Amino acid sequence: MKTQTSTSTTYIPKGILKEFVGSIVHLNGLGTGIALQRVYQTIVINIGANFFNSDPYNTEPSKEHLPAIWINGKHEHPFALENPGVISLYVIGIKPGMLPYFSRVPVVETNSQALCATYWAESDIFTLRERLLEFTDLQTGFELIEAYFTGRLEGKDFLSLPKIHYLSKAITNNTVAEICATLGCTRKKLRADAIQYFGAPIKNMQGIIRFGQHLTAIANQPHQFLSSLHSFYDQAHFIKDFKVRTGMTPGQYRLLCQKYSQIRYSPNFIPLPKETFLQFIASHPD
Repeated sequence: MKTQTSTSTTYIPKGILKEFVGSIVHLNGLGTGIALQRVYQTIVINIGANFFNSDPYNTEPSKEHLPAIWINGKHEHPFALENPGVISLYVIGIKPGMLPYFSRVPVVETNSQALCATYWAESDIFTLRERLLEFTDLQTGFELIEAYFTGRLEGKDFLSLPKIHYLSKAITNNTVAEICATLGCTRKKLRADAIQYFGAPIKNMQGIIRFGQHLTAIANQPHQFLSSLHSFYDQAHFIKDFKVRTGMTPGQYRLLCQKYSQIRYSPNFIPLPKETFLQFIASHPD
């Protein structure tokens, strides 16, 4: 069975919005596959067919995702995606910690689900989607989205931005103790701030960030020994952690990357139908 191909067009916002949004991407493809853990949120405006999702490891029927606009929150469990129709969507890449400026619900409420815009946005966001449907020119679409989200920043309080900028960088390389010392705050306060801005405690996020780094390393060097591609002090610990996060072993993931080289472009998304994925895992018990 052939794997999917996908195309993407990227637009980098200008003006004040570039401080809050890293990119706006229009995607065609990547509609069917297995999604693995990620740590940051995106806003999705779907102008194509609806998606269906399910647990990749059981036989329950897929559920149709009916909302046309949603937040892709931080998720910790793999899920299978299917889209048998025309795949066309805009993905607004919110910078780490910036989701509170666009959502009226706490960030933690967007975790592990695709939260419909009805709950977190003003109703005029659906008018934006209607306008996007009117235009086939992507540049016009990008500019409409940029204008809309720039407007959402009017009147907002930006006093917390220096702290958010610091945390978004420190999370990757600093310990909780080091971050607390720099900010002069308690662990309890740091936990509350992290949940407010990012939707999860620091250590939880650090675990997913490290996992994402391991996925990227394996996907880009699938013929290397696993022991050279991860930061765990113990190989057994690494294998256990990987299997808890994905449902498969790192060896099985490496074999997938060897067979399907396109995974290197999206290490936390395996662009295979659920049935093909399960057949591969079953035939490679590692």
